[in-house]
Amino acid sequence: MDWDEMARPWLEAAPELEISFEQVFDALFKAAALSSGENVLDVGCGTGPTLIAASNAVGKTGSVTGIDIAPPLLARAAERIPANVDLIIGDAGAHPFEKARYDIVLANFGMMFFEDNIKAFSNLRRATRPGGRLAATVWGLPQDNPWFSVPRKSIDRYIADVPRPDPAGPGPMRFGDPATIRGILEASGWKPCVETLDLHLLPPGPAQQVAKLHMKVTAAMMLKGVDATDSALDQVENAIIEACRGFERNGQIKFPACIHVVTAVTE
Repeated sequence: MDWDEMARPWLEAAPELEISFEQVFDALFKAAALSSGENVLDVGCGTGPTLIAASNAVGKTGSVTGIDIAPPLLARAAERIPANVDLIIGDAGAHPFEKARYDIVLANFGMMFFEDNIKAFSNLRRATRPGGRLAATVWGLPQDNPWFSVPRKSIDRYIADVPRPDPAGPGPMRFGDPATIRGILEASGWKPCVETLDLHLLPPGPAQQVAKLHMKVTAAMMLKGVDATDSALDQVENAIIEACRGFERNGQIKFPACIHVVTAVTE
């Protein structure tokens, strides 16, 4: 995997994405209910926004460990993390964590890409102390999330035969049906609960800026490996601009978002 190439658009988009997902971050940390002195494992921490929030919540007597498989993203995180945060480059589903090290496993859209879910969530349970907990956010169904359906419809309109990912395989929409993640957690030794929230994603800037963000990240992900002409890409971007304008309210583009907030405790 060329991590530099993979990470480039995410690094460029990170400041706008952090603004866009503020309501999701708030929901995650409300569910996590972190306390001073706790030891936190942040899975799929990326460029580090949740590391900072977790560090503030647990204070100097607590600790935070962030793990991500993409070195360039962790390099960006390293530029901003507080002193009580450590970073691990690796696959959280297989990494040999110290047994019962953490009070809580935290993940913001960071748990949908494991190759072997049962193995991965069992590994995370092993890393969590008895009676410890998990708090994570995952996407609801694609049709309930214009953040994905808008670029997908725009692409389908102008570019033929774009392949669809396996809905059960690694990918952002993998746990759209909450029964899936509940079953996996139960089989991995967790006692789960899933709350579905109707939130908003609030990307900064006008429709043109938001469309460029989508072309850089979500549309680019959908078009990976697809040979599209510049003309077709321009048409897709213009279609996204028009769609974004339909979500504008009082000068702010607000995408409705269906988000599952997953909590669990170790058995």
